[in-house]
Amino acid sequence: MMYGFGDDQNPYTESVDLLEDLVIEFITEMTHKAMEIGRTGRVQVEDIVFLVRKDPRKYARVKDLLTMNEELKKARKAFDEVKYASV
Repeated sequence: MMYGFGDDQNPYTESVDLLEDLVIEFITEMTHKAMEIGRTGRVQVEDIVFLVRKDPRKYARVKDLLTMNEELKKARKAFDEVKYASV
């Protein structure tokens, strides 16, 4: 993850540990908040969208990821249909 954002290919262990701690803390906090606002005891996609709605960068990224997910689902479905049609 760090290399993808321009860091050295082999970053310092301390840097990796710090980033890991920050990511885990962020995900834990978001999950707890999503569970508090959600209707069921499970985290739904809508809960995450609701939590990031006021942060334009996070909101845009979530929307992009959801769009890509839908495109991948459609591509897989089309591939499966072609695969089974030729059998």
